[in-house]
Amino acid sequence: MTPKQKQLIDLLGPTVQALDLNLWAVEIIGRANRSTLRLIIDHFERPVTVQDCEQVSRQVSRILDVEDPLPAERYTLEVSSPGIERSLYSLDHFERFVGYQVKVKLKVPFERRKNFTGLISGVENQSLLLQEEGVEYEFPAEHIERGQLMVTDVTKVGEIKHGR
Repeated sequence: MTPKQKQLIDLLGPTVQALDLNLWAVEIIGRANRSTLRLIIDHFERPVTVQDCEQVSRQVSRILDVEDPLPAERYTLEVSSPGIERSLYSLDHFERFVGYQVKVKLKVPFERRKNFTGLISGVENQSLLLQEEGVEYEFPAEHIERGQLMVTDVTKVGEIKHGR
């Protein structure tokens, strides 16, 4: 997570929580002269609706206009749900989906690889435990760029949508 993403989470997170939602992630995509500020919101007990996205967009737009956290930058605000095959950005995200299949991309190679696919077996000591083909790997949080859930069992789709 970049310092700018952390700043935006700290700035906008309380407003999103006040709407009974969670700020899953903040992404800044594109060039410096024209980018997209994407807020990914979630609700742990039900699917995110279009109305949720609209409501968050209206509320955070006001804050962004006043606080101007991206000065001298033109951007488009986008608010969306994380989706079924959602990206995982923090150990809290991985911990929520222990027992699920995931793709993990590392910031630095481990055993000459940056990409791993396996089952999340746990989170311990600020590290992700990942089972891949009978081998358990332990990746420190600071080495993980991101993960992405993989839907391999359609019976679990409802659990993912509703946050288990």
